Amino acid sequence: MRRAAIVAPVRTPGGPAGSGLSAMTAQRLAATAVAAAVERAGLDGARVDDVVLSGAVTGDPRLARLTARAAGLSGATPGFDLERRCGSGLYALITAAMMVQTGAADVVAAAGVDRGAVAEDAAIPADLATVEQLAHRFGITRADADEFALRSHRKAARAWRQGAFGTEVVAVKVIAADNLRYEIDGAAPRLVDRDECVREDVTTRGLTVLTPLRPDGVLTPGAVSMHGAGAAACLVVAEDRLTDLGLEPIAYLTDWASAGCAIPDVAPTAAAAVDKLLSRAGLVTEDLDLVEIDEKTAVDVLALIRHWGWADLDRVNVNGGAIALGDPVGAAGLRITTTLLHELARREGGYGLAVTPLAPDAAVAVLFESARSTPMSVAPRGARFHGVRGRRPGRHRA
Repeated sequence: MRRAAIVAPVRTPGGPAGSGLSAMTAQRLAATAVAAAVERAGLDGARVDDVVLSGAVTGDPRLARLTARAAGLSGATPGFDLERRCGSGLYALITAAMMVQTGAADVVAAAGVDRGAVAEDAAIPADLATVEQLAHRFGITRADADEFALRSHRKAARAWRQGAFGTEVVAVKVIAADNLRYEIDGAAPRLVDRDECVREDVTTRGLTVLTPLRPDGVLTPGAVSMHGAGAAACLVVAEDRLTDLGLEPIAYLTDWASAGCAIPDVAPTAAAAVDKLLSRAGLVTEDLDLVEIDEKTAVDVLALIRHWGWADLDRVNVNGGAIALGDPVGAAGLRITTTLLHELARREGGYGLAVTPLAPDAAVAVLFESARSTPMSVAPRGARFHGVRGRRPGRHRA
């Protein structure tokens, strides 16, 4: 079976609800990301066999097809839409990879888009009671959650200052989000080239004065991600076609796994999916150079880290997460994958893991390995899951 190479992952900036990005059509926002991925790869758009597009429900079942045409791809490119809420982005990538691995296609564009919510307030998690119980189970305090949220903003702001996001973000030309001006003057374009949700002025004091979402609870609006607008895309290419097409991969999608959590207030939702995936790959968490976890709440990430027994966050969401960057739900999985792979390449790392929830009691995880790594063999799909195994001889790095 052919390996699935990831080429030219890009994302748009993230914008809060009510911003210019959220005023754009989903088609145009998604097309901006797809066109940028194709252009950065230096590929003729006619060579893209299909487009897999994930996103929040838009009401138009032809969004993927329309996006492909708006991105300048061939009129023969069919495109299809995929919807699994928070897990949509990673499932678009997984689906594209399976198409390539099985020989159904040579080049597939995987993309995700979301225009954000109507309200500007941080959404209260549907499973808030479960999250609070999880915080109690792992000893996560209000101060821990506030500190994590503060670090997310600071890491994202630092990434922008140091130019870490420069290689992954594509600027978007949008219409000003002033309805009156739009109606009177027509188009009033402006360029959005930075994440609009990141706040460099966030302080510990500012977070401590926020009212908890539940009386005496751990979570406040400051420690919960805000539903925002954004898009992300990449090309998934068959390894044996890279040379012919003149493409340079940034990484390979090695394997993926999804799993449910029987009692989500006892173990982190993502734990079962990650354990299943690493067990099949013969790896342990210490083998991972970088991890990107979708920051629905600070508690979700902290609980998973404590479940693993990690003492620090040096490998987790190193450039900030959804709490700072905003949460484009339909594009979340591809957004974190884009950031993960660019940072993995910058650090010349080996393995990277992307994790996002599917529901309050289920999650999906995807394992990537750097294009510089020696290909690893993966257990057959039918292999039984017996829990995390130790390192295989010779698999660990010096």
